Amino acid sequence: MAEASGLPEGIVQRIGEILYQTTNHSFANRERPYDGQPHTDQGERGKTLLAGVTFRDLCDAFVIGWLQANGKQGIVDSPDATYNDIYEHGGECSIDPLAAMQCMSVELEKRMGIYPNVPKLRASSDREQA
Repeated sequence: MAEASGLPEGIVQRIGEILYQTTNHSFANRERPYDGQPHTDQGERGKTLLAGVTFRDLCDAFVIGWLQANGKQGIVDSPDATYNDIYEHGGECSIDPLAAMQCMSVELEKRMGIYPNVPKLRASSDREQA
């Protein structure tokens, strides 16, 4: 990868270590600060309390997130989708588990009726005037 980027391998490795550290929070500490990027679960978006969501909704969102992270949106959109689809269409691929977590979070926001749970985007000319 270092050769492809044109950067010395040590720099690429250090960037990777820094990125790992920024997402390496102990989830055992529920009192840790929400100090990540505002649109992520580690920032302002992550402070949102779940409301009107059942444990079944949570499990559904997990399966949906897993399938979406595997590029299987067509299965998710099917009225015949079941939990077994995670084995048939989502278990053989190597996916980013944090991508599945992010997709799950979005699905939970949709079920709560608050998606997208971020401030309205403004054009750059609007930001310059603010």
